[in-house]
Amino acid sequence: MASGLGRIGRRRTTALLGAAFLGATGRAARAADEVAFASYGGSIEEFLRKSIIPDFEKETGIRVTYVVGTALSLYSRVLATRGRPEIDVYWANDLTHAAGRQLGLYDRIDPGIVPNTGQLIEGAFLPDGIGAQSQISSTSIEYNAEKFRQAGWAPPASWFDLWDPKYKGKLAIYTINILYSQEFLGLMTRLLGGNEGDIGPALKKIKELRESGNIAAFANTPAEMDNIMAQGQAWITYNGSIRTLLMKASGAPMELVNPKEGAVGFSLYLDLVKGAPHKAAALKFINFMLRADIQGRCAEGIFYAPTNKASVVRKDVAAVIPYGPEAQAALIKLDRAVENRDLDNWIEQWNKVVEAKP
Repeated sequence: MASGLGRIGRRRTTALLGAAFLGATGRAARAADEVAFASYGGSIEEFLRKSIIPDFEKETGIRVTYVVGTALSLYSRVLATRGRPEIDVYWANDLTHAAGRQLGLYDRIDPGIVPNTGQLIEGAFLPDGIGAQSQISSTSIEYNAEKFRQAGWAPPASWFDLWDPKYKGKLAIYTINILYSQEFLGLMTRLLGGNEGDIGPALKKIKELRESGNIAAFANTPAEMDNIMAQGQAWITYNGSIRTLLMKASGAPMELVNPKEGAVGFSLYLDLVKGAPHKAAALKFINFMLRADIQGRCAEGIFYAPTNKASVVRKDVAAVIPYGPEAQAALIKLDRAVENRDLDNWIEQWNKVVEAKP
């Protein structure tokens, strides 16, 4: 029996199927010089469409169809169209990469055709060739610096600061369907002396945030969290570092803190969908996205740390992303195998304990 996101895919895909298909007609009409790339919306989409994809299209003559969604909704598309894939390349996160790998949804990337895999950091491209770790990011604490200054508060320094009574009605957290809450739950098991196999103490601790009145809002999507923070509905949260840094770059008064206990590391993977309708074009696209200069531009444009060892990043950007071996070694690495195996239970227990209505 499949586990983790494999089970979630079967149980929860139905609600996503309405938007899950590009359509048989569209599939038949797509030309051989096209690649369907499943990735994320918002600032990431805007940057890739403007600054990265046009160069690939100009260099290769291959048109990129950008399929937008969240990590879970895109994974559900890949799962739902298994055997008749309509997506060529999926930009997965740790969990959806692990889940799809377990279910055999992804194909081998041939290093002879994708030579830039040879430039990646150790462990980014495994011998079986299933997926290439393309970027590294982290989950940290985000806060509204302007609101903190007005209140006379010092910046947070620890994960446990989120329980400070002064944050009553000022904290926002994600629902458990979003990776950042899964990261937070896994992290708290570690900080409380346990491990991902026993989330009970961490759930009890996180429940205290709600009982104390600290939680002002639950965000269902990263875009919703951005709005909550930008509008001042909440002043502090945990978030992907990319989200905080993009908001700051747009002029919002958000700051990123790597707590003294450490930030949680997570990765993105370029996965070749098994049976991809345009495999040759897909492999060219993956090789392009792994290129040192492209990875460097992605780091400076959307704050993802590169995995290509030859990538060069501006000093101001390198200082705020997990760039280089030392910064990456400092990240807290969760047990993704256990997380994936138990994720159904994590979601069920979180919903009962943390988000249950009084």
